[in-house]
Amino acid sequence: MFSRNARLYLVGSFLMSVNFAVFQLLFNLYLREYGFSEGDIGLVNSGRALGLTLMALPAAMLLTRIRLKPVLLASCVVFALFSLGLTVCLDLLFLIGFALLAGMAFAFFRVASGPFYMRNSTRAERTHLFSFSFAMMILASMGGSAGSGNLVAWINAMTGDPVIGYRYTLCIAIVVGLLSFVPFAMIKASAPSSEETRISLNLDRLKRRGRFYLKITAASFLLGSGAGLIIPFLNLYFRDRLNLSPDWIGWCFFAVSCSMFVGTLSGPLLTKRFGLVRTIVFTQLASIPFMLILSYSYLLWLVVVAFIIRGGLMNLSIPINTNFCMEVSEKNEQGQVNALLMISGTGSRMIAVAIGGYLIEAYGYTVTLNVAVTLYIISSLTYYFLFRRVERRSKDATSWLMPEREESRL
Repeated sequence: MFSRNARLYLVGSFLMSVNFAVFQLLFNLYLREYGFSEGDIGLVNSGRALGLTLMALPAAMLLTRIRLKPVLLASCVVFALFSLGLTVCLDLLFLIGFALLAGMAFAFFRVASGPFYMRNSTRAERTHLFSFSFAMMILASMGGSAGSGNLVAWINAMTGDPVIGYRYTLCIAIVVGLLSFVPFAMIKASAPSSEETRISLNLDRLKRRGRFYLKITAASFLLGSGAGLIIPFLNLYFRDRLNLSPDWIGWCFFAVSCSMFVGTLSGPLLTKRFGLVRTIVFTQLASIPFMLILSYSYLLWLVVVAFIIRGGLMNLSIPINTNFCMEVSEKNEQGQVNALLMISGTGSRMIAVAIGGYLIEAYGYTVTLNVAVTLYIISSLTYYFLFRRVERRSKDATSWLMPEREESRL
């Protein structure tokens, strides 16, 4: 049922996500190999989150006024160039600058996805499309994690220099990301509809919709704060606390990507039975015990199992939340809502990742993980109390429904 445009976008997002996944796995390890501290690495990651935050809303406004295709083509090329800058530059200030610019370029790709899928799908297949889109990103993460970790180990064995292994592998990932230019170039995107052409945060809109915007971003901000404290440093966690090599770290991330893939594809089944809101809350809370295992355990097999299960449960809710926010938004504000979700999530990460690096450096992983767990719990409870009344069961109790008019829901 997916349209041709949606399929092409899925392929392009897969290739872009390979680049992103390889950098997510290896870049911190690469910087650590050069002697950068957790605090310095946190600042670099914070720069990327800052770029996403600064550009999210301007990107949403721009994308409702122009055709999507040229922006996608430009963003994949510019993102590759700044990623290359991160790979070859080793001055901290320049690294932060390139991370900032790469985040700004990637923001266009991220912001475009929600409105693009809404514009190129019907309600019948929409939940499946959002879940499949996230699953494609996970497949990219699976390939990137397993392949890049082993490639680093192989190049290290050939050259005897671990730095060269990291650098060459990151460059290969950049080339794969650039290949997204091909499917994006094949998209036949029409101009924005009249309903989507004037996204703006004027005073009248804020008065009418400000409460709604605050509600949909509150839980996202708390969740992003918890994630930013620890998630960007999990590769260093396996390296420093459990003494794993890059190839074994890659296999751990491959395994968690498999778990995320299975969990994501099960999302539509769970939402039909429990509803969008309850599925999001229950799966997030179910991941908390496994976070605590990561916090306190030093047993490798137990930590790996907990890491895999936690990843599957926590990430299952991401595409469901995006779908939920699009469904409860008015059509002419979907791009804006997607941008606000990015701003709240990446903005909180921007602050938290810098704090997380220094917390780990000063107090270790246990304290930092416990703070993240606390924020996750508060986020889940906030989400439940804000949105628990939005959905209602169907008369035959086989599914959950939402009223047609948004104003009656929120």
